[in-house]
Parts: sequence; C-alpha cells; structure tokens
Amino acid sequence: MQPAKLMLEGKMLYTDKLPIYVSRTEEGFYIGQHTHDFVEIIYVEEGTGFHYIEDELVRVHRGDVFYLPVGTSHIFRPSGQPPAPQLVVYNCAIDAEYLKQLQSLHGLLVPAAPTSGGTEKPWFAFKDQAEEIGGLFRSMFQEYAGQLPGCKTALTALVLLLHVKLFERKPGAASNADSAHAQMLSAMTWLDRHCTDSGVTLAQAAAAAGIGERHFRRLFKRTTGQTFLAYVQQQRISRSCEWLETTGMSVSAIAEQAGYKDLKSFNRVFKQLAGCTPSAYRRARR
Repeated sequence: MQPAKLMLEGKMLYTDKLPIYVSRTEEGFYIGQHTHDFVEIIYVEEGTGFHYIEDELVRVHRGDVFYLPVGTSHIFRPSGQPPAPQLVVYNCAIDAEYLKQLQSLHGLLVPAAPTSGGTEKPWFAFKDQAEEIGGLFRSMFQEYAGQLPGCKTALTALVLLLHVKLFERKPGAASNADSAHAQMLSAMTWLDRHCTDSGVTLAQAAAAAGIGERHFRRLFKRTTGQTFLAYVQQQRISRSCEWLETTGMSVSAIAEQAGYKDLKSFNRVFKQLAGCTPSAYRRARR
C-alpha cells in the first residue's frame, strides 16, 4: 500500500467523560491507509478481506484480532463488493493517556511499541479460538451504544478484561504476525510499487520473489485468497478511488495512471468492484 497520509485523531471520537470509543463498521474503499494517535484494538466479526499494516499484507477472517499501538499505519479492504459477504469489524479506540492511567492503577500489562528502526513489528495479531474476545467486543459495543449511567465504568472494566485475555491469560499468544512466506513479502512489496504499470505481469512479480511462476501462482492465491489479476485490479481501483476523492484529475487521466490502456476497460472494472461508475463515485463523495 501507499504511505499513510491521514492521521485520525482521538479527540474527534472521545468526549471529556468517555475516553473510549467503540464502533461496528463495514469496511470498504472509502478511506486510505492511515495512522492514529490512539491505541486501537480490532475484531473481525464477519466476512473476509485484507489488512494492510505498515508494509505487511494479512489475509483476515472472522475471529482475527489486531492490537495496534499509537502511530501504526493500516487499512482494511474487503474481498469484494456486494452481494459478496462484506468485511465487518469492531473497533475499540482507547485514549493513550487513559490507558497509561489504567496501566498504573491496575498493573495492566500493555505492550510497548518497538522503537523505530528495531526488527520487531509494532503490532500484534491473535486468533479468537473460543469466541471469548468476540463476546467482549459485542458487550463493549452494546454498552457504548446504550450510553447508560455507569457506561465509562463498564467499558473500562471490559477494556481491562480484554487486555488480560490477550496478554496475560495466554502467555506467548501475542506474536508479531509473520508473512506467510518471506518471498511473498518481497513480491507484495514489489507489486505495491508496480501494480499500476500497464504491462505488469505475474512473471515479473514471481521474478521479484525469486521463485517460479507455478509455485508463485499457488503461493499468491494461498496468501491473498485471490488470483494475481483480481488482486491487481483491486489495488488499481482502490487507488483510483483515492485519486477521485483527493485530486481534480479527469477520469481518463486516472484510468491511465491506474494502468488501464482504455477508458472502457477501466469503467467496467471500476463498476464491478466499486459498485458504480467513477464519475458517480466522485459525485457521491464531494
């Protein structure tokens, strides 16, 4: 993915009385890769898709949990457009200063983000094998949505329990999520730079990974859940959506920049993946 340009600020989410924000979101193509000034814990509730975290690509399914310290760059993308099952996630955004207070008061085990330049990845991934974490997120969402008396106390208790479940009850469960294959990481990094090249091919990506085409094709499908062509199309349309929202470029210029040789092909693929024409997409977001 492209470097994050957007910083989401917690002050837009919190109130003076409630430094915790919980939402249930259907992911789409409406926001680019971003960072945030709060700690975010995410639970995948429905569907499948992809999670771009820093320079990593992670295939996600129901029950996946991600713990993102302050400053982590990320974005979710669904596997496809309706009527395909959509990617639904719970987000819990916690004010970093409030979390420090909880850490001090309760001896809470909170992982520290590795320092810049270190070899560790600054985020953590878990699998909710027993549906315990999912139950906590549903309770947090109901509590937040209700905003009843004692909401802050109840949410704080649930956040404390969530940290205990993730970092104390299962020693060693928090692991830096590794790529399915080191060679695939090289290929995905290369493809991120070249997916909008009009002549990009699977053979070129396989060469960047240093493996044969047949093996690369199988490994690519296993890692991303998509064919090479479907993945490239998704990346091109995702970037096109961003350009439609943030620039004054014409649709034909965006089509060319995204790697399409003719406007008709671009319009067809865009409508297939985004559910509308490029012009309609731009009008709806301005």
